[in-house]
Amino acid sequence: MQTVAAPLAKRILPRPLRLWAKDVLNARQVKRNPGRIALVNLILPAYAKLGGRILWIGCRRYTKHYGALLSRRGGTCWTTDIEPTHAKWGQPGRHFTGDLLEIDGLEASQSFDTVLCNGVFGFGVDTHEAHLTALKAMHAILKPGGRLLLGWNTDRVEDPAKLDFVQAAFIGDDPIGLGAHFEIPEAGYVYSFLRRRPE
Repeated sequence: MQTVAAPLAKRILPRPLRLWAKDVLNARQVKRNPGRIALVNLILPAYAKLGGRILWIGCRRYTKHYGALLSRRGGTCWTTDIEPTHAKWGQPGRHFTGDLLEIDGLEASQSFDTVLCNGVFGFGVDTHEAHLTALKAMHAILKPGGRLLLGWNTDRVEDPAKLDFVQAAFIGDDPIGLGAHFEIPEAGYVYSFLRRRPE
């Protein structure tokens, strides 16, 4: 049925409407992913309880409520994305557009208590060199002792937490009570919880 419907929709529906429908369907699929369910129900509430100034990296339709979720306990959530059109899914009044690899030039040094980087490595930040540059930039904007969440698909990238820079600049953290490395095999997903080493 889907193989028949797709070409028919392509002929009948205007391109903007097809792209919108595709985005809505993708958002629904992502929300049902076990890794995303753990993020929303377990991980983000734990970071919300910690409060402080929080940066969420990467905005999509399915992330638009994350800012409110993270701000419920007195924290202040900011959002960022490289695509200007994705600002509509960011935190109103606290969103900026920029490249993760250059975020240390966009934000003041040591200005965030928490940086949440989920689903970015392997989806735009793809090479070993880009991972290292991004990690150094995020390290620069974190306060000493600040927290970093890294989430990635195991079929797209190798464990970025094993990079020498990460081992030297961060220590493991356990904000949800399950250790510093949380794997969800059925989703092919891993979360690493890190803290910037105090200076």
